[in-house]
Amino acid sequence: MRKGKYSSKNKYSFVGVMMCLLFILCVMDTASFTRQESKLDPKLLDELVGGYEFKIQGQTGAFVFIAEEGKLMGAPAGEHPSVLEPVKGEAMSFVGYSPDGTKHFFKFLRDEEGKVAKCILSIPAMGLVADMFKIEE
Repeated sequence: MRKGKYSSKNKYSFVGVMMCLLFILCVMDTASFTRQESKLDPKLLDELVGGYEFKIQGQTGAFVFIAEEGKLMGAPAGEHPSVLEPVKGEAMSFVGYSPDGTKHFFKFLRDEEGKVAKCILSIPAMGLVADMFKIEE
């Protein structure tokens, strides 16, 4: 079998990526206590919170964002949420940190009607980018 751009083997397994995300989100909660957190506009928080669906290697998962005490928190569905900090100078962008300082970015985007419809998760150190689409309630 030829290896290369069209190989059937992907660089990351779904289980490996999910385990990494769970680890990152679990440790982000501890790391966030050492940084100064700011409260967000309640109207913006209302727009961001909710369930988001993503697909990685043909598998579907869910991520949930909640608001607590004026802060945005998030985690894969069923897991303990961690605080996400706003990125200064970037609207609707948030960052979480692992204990080694690795950044994990969450960028929310609006659709053509102005509703928050998507969040892009980016972990540059892993070369991972995943689109998460808001689940309509």
